Amino acid sequence: MNRGNRVVSVLAASTLLVIASGCGTSNSSKPALVTVAYAGSLQLVNQQSLGPAFYKSTGVRYSGRGGGAFGLAHELASHTINADVFESIGLAPIAVIQPAASKTWAVAVASSPLVVAYSQTSPFAKTLNAIRIHQAPLVDLFSLMLNPKFKLGRTNPVTDPQGQAFAEMIQLAVKRYHLPAHDVSRILGGSPAQSKEIYSEEGILTNLQSGGLDASSAFLSEALQRHLPYIALPASLNFGSLRDARTYATTSLRLNGSKVTGAPLLIDVTLTHNPPGRAALRFLNFITGATGQKIWRQMGYHTFTPYVVGNPRALPRGVTVR
Repeated sequence: MNRGNRVVSVLAASTLLVIASGCGTSNSSKPALVTVAYAGSLQLVNQQSLGPAFYKSTGVRYSGRGGGAFGLAHELASHTINADVFESIGLAPIAVIQPAASKTWAVAVASSPLVVAYSQTSPFAKTLNAIRIHQAPLVDLFSLMLNPKFKLGRTNPVTDPQGQAFAEMIQLAVKRYHLPAHDVSRILGGSPAQSKEIYSEEGILTNLQSGGLDASSAFLSEALQRHLPYIALPASLNFGSLRDARTYATTSLRLNGSKVTGAPLLIDVTLTHNPPGRAALRFLNFITGATGQKIWRQMGYHTFTPYVVGNPRALPRGVTVR
């Protein structure tokens, strides 16, 4: 991964508001449309902020759909669904639709560390509040997760990078606090991918807010957007720090017969068609530009100079880096 100080710039071939969208329509009289598939944790930032702001700025209509990043990637690869833009958590789901390493590319645009969100109506709220404000040690959180009455939610690691990171975070925490090794499986309810604690990425925090869970995995941005109390995790556990990439890489999961190694979770965006449509190019330009970056920050994300991950030579025509 080569960051440097390179800024992503998408060349817009036209400044017209009504353009050919590259979405399969040949009727130039119709308003342009960009379709975006995004990881479920990115629902609010896309539907409430990026999509409407993009339309207001360009006149290009926006249509989005969310889901587990790996699940969406497999649907895109099999052409079960179609989208011009894919917003993933991490590069691994993008490699599903761009399996050749020489053709895998994305633009890293922002990040959001992993946290543990919780409900103030939980019978364990007093203890969770004490941990949040550092009146109790963080290790107490993982002891609480072992309580059979504690309802902990997480997403499916098979379909969702957040689910993978949460399971790997538990591995790191058990090592960090010198807990018994079998506490990993006890906290995760057995297999990382098979547990009654697993919920959809789109519905898990709604379930938490309704009182169905005591706590759940979440990204910091989600907790802020939904005004949920949360417990912050140190950088060595939260999968949001590039500096701690080597620590994350000491963890792994065996999913569907394949080994998955821990890695920082960045928001990586790619265009699914080559050549991409003009509307897709404009959307990428928007979310990596000054206005888009401001929106990411306002919605609780950490921003940085966007950069290319994967193979820079795989960038389709119309996307340049300078």
